[in-house]
Amino acid sequence: MKKIISMAAIVVSMIAFAAEPAKLSLADASGKIDKAIEDPAVMEQIVSQLSPEDQVAFLAKVNAAIEAMPGSPAERTAKYVDVNTAAMKAAAKGNLANMLAETFATVPPESLVAINEVFATKLFNRSTDADAAITDAAYTKLAKDTMAIIQKRNETADDPGVRDTFAILMFVRASNGEPADLSDQLVEGLPDATTRELAKKEWIGPAMSEKNYEPMLGAADAGSQPDMPQILRLARPQSMVAILSDLSAGGSAGSSMASQVYRSAATTTPGSDNEVISGLNRVPQTLDPTKSWNTKVPQGEADDYFIKDNQ
Repeated sequence: MKKIISMAAIVVSMIAFAAEPAKLSLADASGKIDKAIEDPAVMEQIVSQLSPEDQVAFLAKVNAAIEAMPGSPAERTAKYVDVNTAAMKAAAKGNLANMLAETFATVPPESLVAINEVFATKLFNRSTDADAAITDAAYTKLAKDTMAIIQKRNETADDPGVRDTFAILMFVRASNGEPADLSDQLVEGLPDATTRELAKKEWIGPAMSEKNYEPMLGAADAGSQPDMPQILRLARPQSMVAILSDLSAGGSAGSSMASQVYRSAATTTPGSDNEVISGLNRVPQTLDPTKSWNTKVPQGEADDYFIKDNQ
């Protein structure tokens, strides 16, 4: 009996060790910023190996590097979409709201046009995970709690009112219209009275009905509204990923979607346009084809599978 228990303990230990990401220092990660910007899969791998605090710091460094890049505004915006999407997927458990706040604080306002729309559709849409239906009350609370974190971070960013409103737009779009008064509720939580007035009367209406962000961008003295079709052509194809519930996830940090490679029964063919990776009911697996508990990846194809599955 003792031998059986010992063997079971060894197996559990081996699985836990395989799931635990290798730790990477912020200094080492910073030396790979160019590669992270070039390939979202690399960005995801790097972020998954950092501590929660370093994840946030690294995302800020990457966004600053993109801002300094040559090229057109559309090209830079596409990069912001790629790397920030990858960063959200790899965020440690309990750290996703902080990562989201860093995105809204460090991406230029004109590029937040694309970020709010893509995030609302591909990452935080409340209808993505059919197995984890969320009530209007629960969604509203989650949005308000996350907005409080975003607003706190934006206190030290330029144009905080515009940035906060972009985050509100993301949650309103991701809500799919319910509850109908969500926009008003989130606007009421904005700390500045002038911003509340502008958001309610001049900003949110045009942005939602006509996708006209010029009033917001003008208030921030930002660049012109980007051409979304062009950005979507330049950005990597984004699969739908159900991580909305992770915004309220508690527990110890270090358990990210990328580092533990979870799959749910709802997952469709990797790399397909309708791929969904659920944030709930996940089963940990390894991508290492040499491991005996690898049941999904053909021998020698782990790297290709990882890259395709995370584009």
